[in-house]
Amino acid sequence: MSLTAALVLAAALARVESVSLTTEDSHLAVRLLVSGTPGMVAVHREGDVARVSIMDADLGLRFAGGRRYSWTPSDGFDPALLAATTAKIDRLEITAGTSEVSVLLHVPPEVSVDVRRDSRGLLLVLRGAGVPAGPVRAARTAPAAEPAVVVPLPVMLEPSAVSPERMAPAPAEPVATAPAVAEAAPAAAPPPAPPAADTADLAKRLFPAAPGEAPTTTTGTVSDLYLRLFPTPAPQAQPEEALPPPEVVEPWQEEGLALGPFRVRASVDARYVDADTFVESTAVPTKDSYLAVQPRVAAVAPIGEGLFTLDYSPVFRAFATYDDVNSSSQALSASLDLPVGARVSLDVRDRFQAGILDTRVVDPGGEYFFGLGHFRRNDASAGASIMVGPRLSVELGGALGTVRFQEPADFFPYDTRSASAGLGFELTPSLKAVASYVYDDVPRPDERPEAELTASSARLSLGGEILPLLTGDLSVGYRSQDSPNAGPGGTHYSGFVMSAALTRQLGRDSSLGIYASRTTPVSAYEENGFYLSNSVQGTLQVPLPAEIQLRGGVGYQWNDYRTVATEIGSPREDRILGWYVGLRRPVRPNLFLGGAYRSEDRRSNVDRFDTNADGFYLQLEWHMFGAPSR
Repeated sequence: MSLTAALVLAAALARVESVSLTTEDSHLAVRLLVSGTPGMVAVHREGDVARVSIMDADLGLRFAGGRRYSWTPSDGFDPALLAATTAKIDRLEITAGTSEVSVLLHVPPEVSVDVRRDSRGLLLVLRGAGVPAGPVRAARTAPAAEPAVVVPLPVMLEPSAVSPERMAPAPAEPVATAPAVAEAAPAAAPPPAPPAADTADLAKRLFPAAPGEAPTTTTGTVSDLYLRLFPTPAPQAQPEEALPPPEVVEPWQEEGLALGPFRVRASVDARYVDADTFVESTAVPTKDSYLAVQPRVAAVAPIGEGLFTLDYSPVFRAFATYDDVNSSSQALSASLDLPVGARVSLDVRDRFQAGILDTRVVDPGGEYFFGLGHFRRNDASAGASIMVGPRLSVELGGALGTVRFQEPADFFPYDTRSASAGLGFELTPSLKAVASYVYDDVPRPDERPEAELTASSARLSLGGEILPLLTGDLSVGYRSQDSPNAGPGGTHYSGFVMSAALTRQLGRDSSLGIYASRTTPVSAYEENGFYLSNSVQGTLQVPLPAEIQLRGGVGYQWNDYRTVATEIGSPREDRILGWYVGLRRPVRPNLFLGGAYRSEDRRSNVDRFDTNADGFYLQLEWHMFGAPSR
């Protein structure tokens, strides 16, 4: 895109210049002063949030270059204005995306939002349950030059920005006027003008004096006569309530302890665990009890327009019978999200993990679960998103991974590499679709030549708010993979692959999680270079009486191999069923007590891999400086 085209595109966007509160027929309303002509305006509900999306729009200069602003009633809303309306608002947010501005109204689910356009911009009218919306909907079709209701300019503007016509004094004749408003507020709309002088005699003939009543005097002004005929004062326009200066609120600023440029959140989990472990060289579970303490520290700091994040989460175990169970686990990650100019965003991440018991870190499919050894894994990735249109972007990425063992184990060290390129499209400010080509490979491991592979994939992914109250990531694709050193039947795979991690918000404190995957992890079993792993899992979190929270989940996984197993004369097949259920309750605002029970049943057509394992834990969780995200 040329510079001239970019400038024309930027100039074509409408701009939201100010936000203010007002009322409309006893209903609370939000006035958006808009310069230019915005595109489509859409409203949809997200539980206790009503989102108003304004297409082809951006924030004006008065917002000082910020992209997210927030106000609450404690920020200075007029209590009298809020009390006099049928709908209540807990929070108002405004965010700017690429060529789109979203207004988030935190209101009860029964409150509806009616949108009307006029020559000054948009008016968002909040209506409580059972309140008809007819007048405002009719106003939507009224000509812009003659709005159905005259609303003063937002008082967020400087007094000098108000046109002289709006500030003109009332007519010379004495009429009822509204009380004075704040200094920066414009004058209220004047009452209807009195009738002309030549209509006074006609009014007297239409409304003669009642019998026995003194004749109406003909003295006085026409205005006096008009006020006697219509004693009820003309309705006055409600002055708009000015919002205080906007405060930029980023997610990382909402909680935590400020240490220099960092906002730090920290927590500690202490657990007593009684569970089966697999510390022997065979698939035989061993019962053990131990104490596990997991501190966690997350620190976030701004770098230019971006964010730098550090997260450290070790696990220390003690008082177990076996040395492998008493071992510690380490997890350290760092990330940098950095906009470069107006059209380029960089995303750089690195994650280091080490331990013995965390076998799924080494082998996500679960083939490796006994014959354990101490491992280290590091994964680094970098990506760039380059905007080439109002919603269109070029997406580039690459990743490197290494797995190493410090002692003998029933698995092997290996490396992974991948690169991707594709096109992204911003469906909404909170949902992005990406169509991409992905190349990945595993270079030939010295200890396991069968695991060498190269693969190409076509992938379509969605990330963000997929539907109202449904958020997460969904990716589907077609993969063609070659493993030239594997045994017969296991040298090639072509087919469907996918991954999904979705959360459906059911209520304020309840949610449903759905996870699914179809992947081809590397294999250490006989002549297989890989195996096909499918899994699906659901989790549920619901509140119970007495502030107790119920958490549970169930998952099923099936792993299929390609080469013939020597023990049975056919390919190996594993089926794994797992579930858990737990309770959690706050003891204090930042202290939680909980417990859970889990069970896993593994069935295989190779008998020596059949196992049953279970366990429970009691947990005390303390959030010292806010809760680190999980």
